[in-house]
Amino acid sequence: MRILPVLLVLSSLLTAAIPPPRRIPLHLMKEFTMNGQIPVDYSYWNNSYSPSTPLVYGYEEVEGLIQKAHKREVNYYGQTDLFLYAALDQFLSHICGKRVAIMGSNVPWYEAIVIAYGGTAVTIEYNKIISKHPGIETMTVAEFAKKPETFDAVLSISSYEHDGLGRYGDPIDPQGDLKAMERTKAMLKPGGLLFLAIPVGKERIIWNANRVYGPKRLPMLFAGWKTIATFGFEAEVNFARQDPEQPVFVLALE
Repeated sequence: MRILPVLLVLSSLLTAAIPPPRRIPLHLMKEFTMNGQIPVDYSYWNNSYSPSTPLVYGYEEVEGLIQKAHKREVNYYGQTDLFLYAALDQFLSHICGKRVAIMGSNVPWYEAIVIAYGGTAVTIEYNKIISKHPGIETMTVAEFAKKPETFDAVLSISSYEHDGLGRYGDPIDPQGDLKAMERTKAMLKPGGLLFLAIPVGKERIIWNANRVYGPKRLPMLFAGWKTIATFGFEAEVNFARQDPEQPVFVLALE
């Protein structure tokens, strides 16, 4: 479930109709690989879509997912959902009765979890989404840029690792993930929390599917943040995995 940074409207409009490159542009290779420190694999995706055919989150669809969340069932990301439940249990006061930003979405699963925990989900996505459920508000990146707000909590579940790779219509940017984290700081109220899940394992870029974070890139991603709690993360174990897992990190501003 992607979570997307707040980008300039013009950049989004210019890139939305252009398929992402199938290989890392040569002039950006050093930046993407941190001067050759990060290996590259390839798996090509293009998940952007036209604003004339927006996703629609129907009322019955969302209600069904809310019931699954009440039962603490898991969806696409499996174990990550269990980590998230544990995190939300511990920090319920940041969710219940609050407006919670969901950064990026193509299935209203994490919105349903927020609703199940008593919050209102505010989904921010490059691509247009229409919600038929009163517990979910949706806006595009462009709309949020025109009328920003701050939140007690932001959820980014399997999202920021995609930023800058072009898969979802975002601009190609070697620092896209780092910029996403930086922009998130301005979205949090004092004392607010970021619930973040990203792939952690043997470090690499899988172009243009996602990044996998290890001991080189992960500290860069967390610059300016302090870790409040982790769920499913043990550095020595996670960094050694060829098949990455997505632990949940609970972060606050330093």
